[in-house]
Amino acid sequence: MTDTSVRPVRTVVIVGRDEALWLTAAVLQRTFARSDLSFTAVELPSLLRPGEVLPTLGSQAGFHARLGLEEAVLMRALGATFTLGQQYVGWAKTAPPVFVGYSSTGVALHNVPFHHLWLRARASGMNVAFEDFAINAACAKQGRLLTPDADLSGFADADRGFHLPAAPYAEMLRQVAIKRGVRHLPAAHVSPVVKGPEMTAVVLSDGQTVEGDLFIDTTGSDARLLSQMPETGFSSWRQWLPFDRLLTTYAAPATPLPAYAQITAFRSGWAGLFPLRDYTAVQQAYIRDELSDDEAFEAAAMVVKMSLHPQATVTPFEAGRRPAWSGNVIGLGEAAAVLDPLGTARMPALLLGLSHLTALFPLDTSGLESAVYNRTVGQAYDRLRDAQIWLYSLNKRRDQPVWDHLRSVSLPPELAYKREVFAACGHLPVYDDETFDEAWWIAAGLGHGLFPATHDVRADQLAEPELIRHFQTALGYVRKQVEAMPTPDAVSRAATV
Repeated sequence: MTDTSVRPVRTVVIVGRDEALWLTAAVLQRTFARSDLSFTAVELPSLLRPGEVLPTLGSQAGFHARLGLEEAVLMRALGATFTLGQQYVGWAKTAPPVFVGYSSTGVALHNVPFHHLWLRARASGMNVAFEDFAINAACAKQGRLLTPDADLSGFADADRGFHLPAAPYAEMLRQVAIKRGVRHLPAAHVSPVVKGPEMTAVVLSDGQTVEGDLFIDTTGSDARLLSQMPETGFSSWRQWLPFDRLLTTYAAPATPLPAYAQITAFRSGWAGLFPLRDYTAVQQAYIRDELSDDEAFEAAAMVVKMSLHPQATVTPFEAGRRPAWSGNVIGLGEAAAVLDPLGTARMPALLLGLSHLTALFPLDTSGLESAVYNRTVGQAYDRLRDAQIWLYSLNKRRDQPVWDHLRSVSLPPELAYKREVFAACGHLPVYDDETFDEAWWIAAGLGHGLFPATHDVRADQLAEPELIRHFQTALGYVRKQVEAMPTPDAVSRAATV
């Protein structure tokens, strides 16, 4: 018997704000431009904060290309910058900073992965940091920016991420979406209309009723639409990711301009510097029970050693996720998963959901695709979460309650197994739906001092002179490449011409 309540998807209503709303609207409109789908974007008031930045990975470029946004034009118009990774300062009180970049490290020899070669040499007394063999780390530390035309064939896989000024970026996406034909309806707030297992409409603040076949929730962490649907309860990750306040402000642009973000740990949290062409975005994550908001602002200035703009904003948050698809409502971005602000998780989480949605776009309102979508996207969110827990768990800040907790808390099972295997023998299990590749996990582990008890026995079969020549060749190659790279300032100046 046919379920007469099921109908084809023809009208799509996207409710939300800022980059999540407009990236979703622009990408869906572009992807399904030749279908008979209609897209309406209901725009709620912005929650972006002055000086806010969107750090993201190089994979964002694929979405820009899909939208026809030329990278050079986008970077120039927004004042955005490239980033080669993050430098972690103070993760151990006496250890030097650790750089975790978006490139591989070293080169395998006779099919023996490089990190096993490095572990053997380290055990024999070599005193060269693992990150010194990574092209992104070397460029960042020498004040250079890796360019796309660098000849890295056979040596490294390397990428660049982005620091995107949040408000101009959202406005650019808004213009693109509307120009491409997305219907735009502003609203102060919305009231969802749910009948049985389905949402049938949203009522806008001016009384207008907007009906639809499919509703996409990009409202943010309160999940204004998705939370009204069955079986969409929020699962907290607070036991692993306890920070619950984010302070956002900005400072003068850095001179010279770094090609990386700096994340500095302090007793109650961390403070991050994200260089942009026209200012330096500042974020600080901390725990409400340890620090008042006024104390947090004072601490941020001391930690980053910069004069901060007093127009700081504090946003409460709780890391966790909910099932992203229920009935005919799908949550994207923070409506589905709230990640800790560490690293570059917010935008990749949005892109993960959006990418899977375009691949599994529903034919009708039955929600048939929801089970597989929730499973794959949920796993991908968990892997992103685990990458953040991995970084936090590697800290060596002793006798500081929050850092002691982050170091000693029981890990999620998949991450616990990953750590156990790596710590034992240097091999690293890689799961499906990982955002960060094996090289990133190994660089973070070794950089923060998680040294495996042993290494691949194949590394012991190599003659020491051959191993030494291999290391010398790798370091020489990195040095030569870095010297040929421009400075971030030179790239920024060229972009403004």
